[in-house]
Amino acid sequence: MDIAWIGHAAFRLRGRDAAVVLDPCPSSTGFRLGRPQADIVTISNPAPEHAWAQGVGGEPAHLDAPGEYEIHNVLVTSVVTNRPAVARPAPDPDEPADGDEPDKPLTPPPTPTPPTATVIRNLGFVVTIDEVVVAHLGDLRSEPSPQAMEELSRADVLLIPVGGNGHLDAKTAVKVAGAIDARLVIPMLYKVGPETALLDPVDAFLSAMGAAAPETLDNHINVTSGGLGQHTVVQVLAPRGV
Repeated sequence: MDIAWIGHAAFRLRGRDAAVVLDPCPSSTGFRLGRPQADIVTISNPAPEHAWAQGVGGEPAHLDAPGEYEIHNVLVTSVVTNRPAVARPAPDPDEPADGDEPDKPLTPPPTPTPPTATVIRNLGFVVTIDEVVVAHLGDLRSEPSPQAMEELSRADVLLIPVGGNGHLDAKTAVKVAGAIDARLVIPMLYKVGPETALLDPVDAFLSAMGAAAPETLDNHINVTSGGLGQHTVVQVLAPRGV
């Protein structure tokens, strides 16, 4: 099975029976998707930078909700990694407080509480293709819930954001990667040059993981179930869409 990093959070997995594009990104991110052909497209969240499905060729199935799927011998499980916050409306000063009687003077209303900002739901996708289990964390911004971790921890290969600045930062990424304990870890969503988002370089993550980037980077890697070692290896890829 071939894993190619397109750029931002976009990857293409190509196996014997099918191809999967994860989080296709538009050129506004600084990366060219290149209209890859796919049988499956996964969308971790509705932000345009992660959901440019129209840039993928073929007639792929679009997966953008939690669930379990089997398409062309590829098994996909998606789990919510963070729950949207529910906005709490400010109290109405014209309504009596609980326990107050309408014919009695009302006490001054409390200072209104601003509505809680809505958090975009993020999905993590666990894809089993050619007997290799790949977990793609999308635009993860904090540690996943225990329920999500139970599914994500099945991964042989982990695709994880590390660039901070609103995305998962290096320190938290190291903690998440250690908890999932995949045998191959590929960082994404970090500063490489053409990106338009403000991101940190990969160096802090590599240093904390005891890894280093090779002098020459490939933009893809071939992975087999039997070829993965017993200990975690960090693989830095070059983005293909530059």
